[in-house]
Amino acid sequence: MIKNYFKIAFRVFKKEKLYSFINVSGLVLGFVCCLMIFLFIKDELSYDDFHKDGDRIYRVAAAYMRQSVWEPYSTNSWPTAEKLKTSFGEIEQLVRIMRMSEIVTHGEKRFDEERMAVADENFFEVFSFPLISGNPGEALKGSNKVVISEATAKKYFGPINAMGKVLDIGDGTLQLRVSGIMEEMPSNSHFHFDFLISGLTARQIAPEAMFDNVGWDSQYVYIKMAEGSKPASMESMFPNFIDDHLAPLTSGNFKLFLQPLSDIHLRSKNGTEIEPNGNINHIYIFSIVAIFILVIASVNYMNLTIARSLRRSKEVGMRKVLGAHKMNLIGQFLSESFIVTLIAALIAFCLTLLLLPVFNQFAGKEITTNTLFNPPILMTIGASIVIIAILSGAYPSFVLSTFKPLSTLKGSKTKERFGPTLRKGLVVLQFVISIGLIASTSIVFDQLDFLKNKELGINKELLVAVPLRTMDRSQLDAFNNDLLTNSSIVRTGASNMKMPGWISNSTVYKAQGVAVDEEARKSMKVIRIDYDFFKTVETEITQGRDFSKEFPSDGNSSIILNESAIDQLGWTDPIGKWVEFDNQRFTVVGIVKDFHFESLHRKIPPTIFIPSSTYLNWAYVKVDAQNLPLTLKHIKSVYSKFVTNREFSYSFVNEDVARQYQTEEKFTEVLTIFTILAIILACLGTFGLVSFSAERKSKEIGIRKVLGASIGNVTFKLIKEFAILLLVASFIAWPLTYFFINDWIKDFTYRTNIKLEVFAMATILALLITMGTTGFRALKAALANPIDSLREE
Repeated sequence: MIKNYFKIAFRVFKKEKLYSFINVSGLVLGFVCCLMIFLFIKDELSYDDFHKDGDRIYRVAAAYMRQSVWEPYSTNSWPTAEKLKTSFGEIEQLVRIMRMSEIVTHGEKRFDEERMAVADENFFEVFSFPLISGNPGEALKGSNKVVISEATAKKYFGPINAMGKVLDIGDGTLQLRVSGIMEEMPSNSHFHFDFLISGLTARQIAPEAMFDNVGWDSQYVYIKMAEGSKPASMESMFPNFIDDHLAPLTSGNFKLFLQPLSDIHLRSKNGTEIEPNGNINHIYIFSIVAIFILVIASVNYMNLTIARSLRRSKEVGMRKVLGAHKMNLIGQFLSESFIVTLIAALIAFCLTLLLLPVFNQFAGKEITTNTLFNPPILMTIGASIVIIAILSGAYPSFVLSTFKPLSTLKGSKTKERFGPTLRKGLVVLQFVISIGLIASTSIVFDQLDFLKNKELGINKELLVAVPLRTMDRSQLDAFNNDLLTNSSIVRTGASNMKMPGWISNSTVYKAQGVAVDEEARKSMKVIRIDYDFFKTVETEITQGRDFSKEFPSDGNSSIILNESAIDQLGWTDPIGKWVEFDNQRFTVVGIVKDFHFESLHRKIPPTIFIPSSTYLNWAYVKVDAQNLPLTLKHIKSVYSKFVTNREFSYSFVNEDVARQYQTEEKFTEVLTIFTILAIILACLGTFGLVSFSAERKSKEIGIRKVLGASIGNVTFKLIKEFAILLLVASFIAWPLTYFFINDWIKDFTYRTNIKLEVFAMATILALLITMGTTGFRALKAALANPIDSLREE
């Protein structure tokens, strides 16, 4: 019997090639999209799941109170970590990681390495990164040791065994002996390093002040909690710990909190992340898109199957006369549905295997083909096949099996009870999804464009950022003077942190005329700059004056505040008032207009600017657009004269600003691709329905043409129903889309407005696409010779 089912099914497919192609190709496209999204989501959810006892590993993060809002950091200070180790019995292990970058040299090989970190000796006891060579328990014990990745070992030492070999760091005053070689850190780790330097070497690398300053947040602190310990119980003790051990910080202006290791990649929105994180909201959105695409593909199949079902009424009548039971007929139609779905799933699986490398490159992933053969994925595919086959075949199989054989064989017209209504409802559902995806993608594009083009309060164009980390800062004036000998260089300035970037230095303070209880719950960020920084970035001094060498006091007791700082202090006449921090009192000499030093993901913080001739790690060079290659060559020449132990590197600030939104840009690109595919699927379905409608109404169209109907009238009648259904769908899609997309966009501190025009344009675009798709088939039907359709009569 089953063999007979399959034989008849393939006979039907061969007879109705167009509809079979539409059904199979629609399901294939739907399955491929869903498999790709599923693989992406699975990879995102797998971050850091390979660590032994990962459920007991937490990151100790921090937050400062600013403008009555807690602002979270991923980093903590060295003394905070020291005090945590001795104050909490719940901590079984504590590991500090301090990021760094340096020139590394071995013989003739010399590279500027970015993926470096200093880590405590128990790093490999907490994190499960296998060593190819070396003892995990001993590799980071003692000073001047380094564990390197397998690829790094080959880069510096080739086929020679790297164990015990020496690497020169920076200018060669620091030498590290290779004590271990580790496997490459997995792509689904939230951090990746090629060099892990032993923790006791830190004092040869970092300034001494770092080891005593509780406000110097340079360490990523991870703890492994003892079995049975409760994170919530430990967190409840943090306020007392802060007040007792971290002065001048207080629990009113500073707090600590624990982040589960498995939550960091998708749920952490802290500043100073080791690497860019994912976003759990993107996972939710892609999950919804995957469901939508599969729904559209299934709706296409169901619609065409339902529409074609009445053409098989005589077949059903004949089968019943010959003795077929109701269950035999249901089995026949469900088996056809199952075969179509199975064929589509197999083709989609093979296509996914072929397209996976392209998808990896596009999505920035390293998903292997073996992942597709994991039992959970295969089970999901199998379940999808069964569910779609049953849903798609259920209605026609149960309805057709109830037809009376006498009526169908006499040629009586079989009346559909719910078919037309169901078909229209499914078409409306398709249009709701399509319009919603088009509108959502447009709003996401608008938000990304807003982030990239919003006024920052500075002139970011033709502004070159150059790192000065190893330069003797006493030569900074000479460096600037040499740069300015080139007429294409307009001005130079410097700061201790890169712009755009996270402002890591913060301070609590006392201020003139501000109540102590108000100050206790607030802090400000601190940026050190040279005298020409504001002029170079072209920001505005709104009150008072800029820093100047003509005022000797500017070198040791003057500060400039931004407008957010004045709002926090509540001052109306700030010039000349004092602010006290770091055991020193400073006088406010100017107010600078708020500008975005950090990304637009965060509100502009209250900020103190201090003039400095030391700790200036970044130079900013304003250049002329003409002769740009020669100007950059001049900057490199001057840099090489003053910095001999590091390769020249630079970036344009406007490009750095754009790079801050790579996560949003990638999300927008992926969402756009899947939206286009969803629209193609919807068009495929409407094309099939119009084709069927034109075929079913061929005699009606012939009579209308004989009676004088124009081609335009006939075409309009065929596509009018779809246009009406699309407009109905619009009134459903608009509020639903607004509700969901508004929930996404409100996560941004600075965001674009959701405009009504976006929804109107989404409907118009969907209408044009639908009319273009259906109009072609309707026009073909209208142009047909009426004699061909009426000759049987």
